[in-house]
Order: sequence, then structure tokens, then C-alpha cells
Amino acid sequence: MLTYGTKVIIIFLLAYFGARVLTKKAIAEMTAYEIAGIFILSNVAAEPLVTKVTMRAVYGTGLLIFLIWMTSHLAIFNKLTPIMEHSPTVVVKNGQLDMSALKATSLSLNQFMGLLRAKGYDKLTDVEFAVLEPQGRLSAFPKSQKRPVNPSDLNVPTQYEGLTLPLVMDGSILENNLRHANLTKDWLLSALSYQGIKEFSKEVALAELDTQGNLLVSRK
Repeated sequence: MLTYGTKVIIIFLLAYFGARVLTKKAIAEMTAYEIAGIFILSNVAAEPLVTKVTMRAVYGTGLLIFLIWMTSHLAIFNKLTPIMEHSPTVVVKNGQLDMSALKATSLSLNQFMGLLRAKGYDKLTDVEFAVLEPQGRLSAFPKSQKRPVNPSDLNVPTQYEGLTLPLVMDGSILENNLRHANLTKDWLLSALSYQGIKEFSKEVALAELDTQGNLLVSRK
């Protein structure tokens, strides 16, 4: 007979494994069937808390994981995508608000303006196109005269800027990233020492390597 605490641990591991296998998306990026599947999965996995049949919950959880996984992969095919997922909705086209399209999204004008402000646009007249994506996020594109000035607009040459690579995070060395950069721990310690850091575990919150080979350090 499993104790209540053991059941809780089993349920947590089942739910965690299911969520880990099914998706890497945030809740806001999930489709309708993925959200529904996660809700059902949590209920089925929690069944042992109210019944004595633990194995039935394990079987049900496994079956649900398979069904949601299969549904997600079927949605990849172009012919099934329109059936299983919402299509993007163009709410602003050529600078004009399409009220019928907005109503179809079940958003009020006030809610839509809130999404626009979150994108940095306080005026609808600054927007050329706005698209409500299937996951509920808003993509907004400014009019050409409202775009921020880029170096290319001024013919100003720029250097390549790639992604920085974290080497130390919260006082711990990220060994995999260090190997990826073909660097050694001795090099890292020497670079930190050059910046006056003696005990990185106590002094460094984040240390990143940029594409120019510079070590950027944020202290605790």
C-alpha cells in the first residue's frame, strides 16, 4: 500500500515527465489542444490521490502523453494545420483597422490597444500591419516613417555582434559552454583575476564571453 506522500511524489514525477516530453513552449505559446491536454493530464495523474488505483493513473497518463504528442506532430502537416490550429488574423492592414477581423478574435478594441502599447505603439496611426498570431501574441509592424533609424539608413558601418556565451552564472562555472568556446578553466580564472576578481563563486553573478573575445562580468 502506497502512502499518501509516495503517491504525491509519483504524481509530480508523472506530470513533470509528461510536460517535459510534450512541449518546451510557455503557456502563452501553447495551442488550444495542448492546453486542454495538459489540464486532462493533470487530472488523470492526480487520480491516485482520491482512489486506490495507482496503475490506472499511470496507464492513463502514458496514453494521454502519446495522444497529445501524436496530435502535435499531426499539426505539423500543412493540410491539417488549419483544422487543428487557429490561423493568423490580420487586424491592421495598410494602416487601417479591420473591425470585423478584430471581432473575430474576441478581443475588444481596448484590449487590442493594450497589446499594441505593450509592443511600444501608443498610436494606431503608427502601425502599418498588425497580426494576431495563433498563440495569441500580437505582431506589429510600423509604418516606414515611424521605424527607428538603423545604422544602414545612415550608411554607418557596424561590426558583427553575435550572441554572448555565459561562462559563469550565479558563481558557478558552466563547463559545457567553456568547452564550446574552446577555453580552459585556467584561462577563465586568469581573465577574472585580471579584472580584480579572486573568488568568483562569491563575487561573480554572471560572466559572458562576447564575439570579440571580451569577458563581460556582472558582480554580485
